[in-house]
Amino acid sequence: MAIDRHDIPKRFCGSADTLRLLLLDLISDGRDVPPERVATLDATAWRAMLDMVRQHRLGALLHWQFEHRHAALPIPDSVRVEVHEAWRISTKRMLGMCYELSAMSRLLDAAGIRSVALKGPFLAYHAYPQPALRPMRDLDILVPEDRLVDAWHALIAAGAQPALGGDGDLHVRHALEADEHHLPALLTPSGFSKLELHRGIQSAASAMDRDRNTLLLDGVWANAREHSIGTTSIAFPAATDMLLHLIMHAAYDHLLNNGPLVLADIAFLLRGHAVDWDRFWQITEELQSMRGVVLVLDLAADYWRDLPIAWTPAAADLRTRIEGVRESAALLLLQDRELTPDIWRKRGTGQSRSAIGRVVRRLFLSRAEMALLFPGAARSPFLLLCHPLRWWQLATRRIPQARRASRRADFRRQAEIDTRVSRWLKV
Repeated sequence: MAIDRHDIPKRFCGSADTLRLLLLDLISDGRDVPPERVATLDATAWRAMLDMVRQHRLGALLHWQFEHRHAALPIPDSVRVEVHEAWRISTKRMLGMCYELSAMSRLLDAAGIRSVALKGPFLAYHAYPQPALRPMRDLDILVPEDRLVDAWHALIAAGAQPALGGDGDLHVRHALEADEHHLPALLTPSGFSKLELHRGIQSAASAMDRDRNTLLLDGVWANAREHSIGTTSIAFPAATDMLLHLIMHAAYDHLLNNGPLVLADIAFLLRGHAVDWDRFWQITEELQSMRGVVLVLDLAADYWRDLPIAWTPAAADLRTRIEGVRESAALLLLQDRELTPDIWRKRGTGQSRSAIGRVVRRLFLSRAEMALLFPGAARSPFLLLCHPLRWWQLATRRIPQARRASRRADFRRQAEIDTRVSRWLKV
């Protein structure tokens, strides 16, 4: 049953779904929030909401909206203090990220390796009102596939270290064997942040994913534009390609569980930069991704005011059929990240055409995968004999943890929502 945002009686104060919908309204600018919607929240509800804020890195943006749109709301002082501190920390961190991106870009330039910085940096410094509003966990840098390993070694030579520790070359070999779209994370030479070297735009788990990745990748390389970060000129995707990447990453790589910042990303990108809508919709058709694209754009338009989206007749028609899944999709944006791995495993098991094959793949890993799990035995000819130890770990840790998660009411609720959105995207 849909929850009326403007009817929040006491019995709903502890509802996770209600808190998620309220938080989405608070961080966006497309909805008015009357005082009674927050006045009924008790200390337990505020703690639950702040947990969502921390999980999804929304503190700085929430502080901004409190200052600019919600100054009159009865927000507890403790809540305002916490999100202000998140904004302060993010402001400081983004100065460091500016330095790190500039340094890494210059290093790759010196090695003769072309690079394009993906997502976060451009949005933070050239779309959002303040860089702190768009926090970044790491840096994603796209390099040509034939220079991927060269770029890795150039960064290692400059002092970068594998974030996982152990044998970095082994990590690289496994990523290439598994056809990952990026190499394992590196710690930058200063140790301030992580960095991922990408050869693709999105994961290529299926033939369709590989076709989508190729099309997106061609657009990024062909249309990249340079913008300044500090005193360094850095290449970024053009606005049209950036928008496609944001939406495809959210809808198809993460099934919307990567957080509501994607809606803010889209809103500020569209407000500050022109999109070639004819090209955008043409590529969407070629990607066979109209449902995911329309769903994410619809959510952005629903939560953020007056976005300049040029809907085609086909997209507008599809948008009229979103009503039954819109609220579920919005709730997925604030999925409890602690439950995400178990929900993904449940989804994969339910959709698998070969349950036996899936079990076999989980039980018997490749030598490269085993070496990542047991680095101390990586060079041993008896490495594969570590399989029984891994099975013991699965039986005593992973499986009991999954069972505990599956018994939680919120797990069942989130799995139900996940299934509903997943089915809609695949129809």
